Amino acid sequence: MRRDISVFRPVEAYAEAGSSRTHGVVAIISFCIFVGTIIFGFVPVTREIETSGYSTADLQESTTRTDVDTILQAFEPVMDSVVLLSVLDYLFIVAGFFLFFSLHSLVMQRLSFDDRLVLIPKVGMVLTVCSRLLDSLENFWVILIYSNPDSYPTVLISLMNTTQSAKWLVVTVEYPTLGLAIALVLLVRFTSLFDRKTPRM
Repeated sequence: MRRDISVFRPVEAYAEAGSSRTHGVVAIISFCIFVGTIIFGFVPVTREIETSGYSTADLQESTTRTDVDTILQAFEPVMDSVVLLSVLDYLFIVAGFFLFFSLHSLVMQRLSFDDRLVLIPKVGMVLTVCSRLLDSLENFWVILIYSNPDSYPTVLISLMNTTQSAKWLVVTVEYPTLGLAIALVLLVRFTSLFDRKTPRM
């Protein structure tokens, strides 16, 4: 008998909501936006910000108010670029969400014959939700800091640092999980390593 796990029901609903063709189209469009944001957005905007002597990564890694204030002061001539980078970051987050979800949905459809194998893309989708939420939160703390440079609460620095650490912890698992899911689909497609008649749990 198949055992449903409630945490997976939303991701299962997403995967079942569209056909392979639909998920494929969404993945292609999301990939183009994902890569385009990096090449035509992050790269030139980051270069502009770095003319100040610092990058937003330096801000996110700062742990003291003195360091943050120094960077914010240096950012003043390029603040428009800093704001633009925050907007691009949210676009990147949304594109990455749909890219990863659509890829995992395609994998789920290919591995649906085995309840054990199909858990991998399901876990991957949950990790994607967590990483994108953490990335959004990190970006939000940064915005609150630079939008009020003279009187932002110092606790925002700790929140920014903690969220960033948690995000990278999740990402170090998220990306390999997607790679493993894709590798399993290729093994199922081109080898007989997994029997499609494997009984469900």
